[in-house]
Amino acid sequence: MSRGGEMVYIPDDSDFSSFRDQCESLEGWHCRYNKAGVTVWSQGQEESCTVQKIKTRISCKDVPAETLYDVLHDTSYRKKWDSNMIETYDIGRLTVNADVGYYSWKCPSPLKNRDFVTLRSWLPLGNDYMIINYSVKHPNYPPRKDFVRAVSLQTGYLIKANGDGACVLYYLTQVDPRGSLPKWVVNRVSQFVAPKVSR
Repeated sequence: MSRGGEMVYIPDDSDFSSFRDQCESLEGWHCRYNKAGVTVWSQGQEESCTVQKIKTRISCKDVPAETLYDVLHDTSYRKKWDSNMIETYDIGRLTVNADVGYYSWKCPSPLKNRDFVTLRSWLPLGNDYMIINYSVKHPNYPPRKDFVRAVSLQTGYLIKANGDGACVLYYLTQVDPRGSLPKWVVNRVSQFVAPKVSR
């Protein structure tokens, strides 16, 4: 199993700390949407990068942080709330807080559907929780002919408790959908899709 041409590594405390900083920082982020407790930012990338980073912040008034973490963490329950999902399943557990899994995503016509193989790692920190993933290559799960194998450069959730029975959800993602899509199409679609898929 590898990450591109590199060896796979399991995220450590510094990776989680960096992810939290990206979620909470406003420096370098441009607000694209702000309505009804949902804010979406994008971050411009160098020309060598394929797509922007997209970040969403959602205020959840009646959902405890622990409940939201359980919902996002439960792959078998995902089909209940993720209308874009075609299929998801665990491939294998690496450590007590890291696994490898498969996820396929329904794209709007005429685009071909995408799929991912990712290493996911999670970290509960008191009343706060983080889940992060990035794409890996697995010898038993090569790209399929009926999907375009997309790449998660970095995707994750930060869930922060916010008073009694409430929380704030951050969703941060940078995904290369691969295939023949102009970069401006990918970035523009991401800005409008992020509020929907992160709910």
